Amino acid sequence: MTKAYVLVTCDSGAEDYVVSSLKSTDSVSLATGVFGTYDVLSKLEARSEDALRDVVTKKIRKIPHIRATYTIIADDKNSFSKQIKGKDVLDTYMSQAYILLDCERGKETETMNNLKSIAEIIDGDVLSTTHQVICNVVAPSYNEISDVVTKKIRKLGGIKGTTTLNVISHK
Repeated sequence: MTKAYVLVTCDSGAEDYVVSSLKSTDSVSLATGVFGTYDVLSKLEARSEDALRDVVTKKIRKIPHIRATYTIIADDKNSFSKQIKGKDVLDTYMSQAYILLDCERGKETETMNNLKSIAEIIDGDVLSTTHQVICNVVAPSYNEISDVVTKKIRKLGGIKGTTTLNVISHK
């Protein structure tokens, strides 16, 4: 299975419409609004890169109110996901963010191994050809996510910079 992340910029006020449209699109396993450089983050899974490309070009980019997309293919050999018990509790009581990490060339695998040891990080993927890693951080508040980023992630060797995309809660 091939995985990709599609970061979306959309018309102001259209975020809920875009998220809803993405959630009903084949191959989209996650779509959520985010604060930060982009308006929406989505995760896609398909049988091949060609299939992902078709979903992005023939479906996602055709959704009204989407102004731009940035698609990043994940390296299917270098990812991790921790088992989370009580997902409903997680959705209700925790803040989440996706962090894009710019790594030094060749440090992506080392970075992934280091991220696994941080309790607040529940999954991560090396992104193909970009020298980046994306990870999902959960904590009771956005202030605590900020602490994880500044006191744990940025302290890892080989990290050149981070971009935080705080997930918008839809309770």
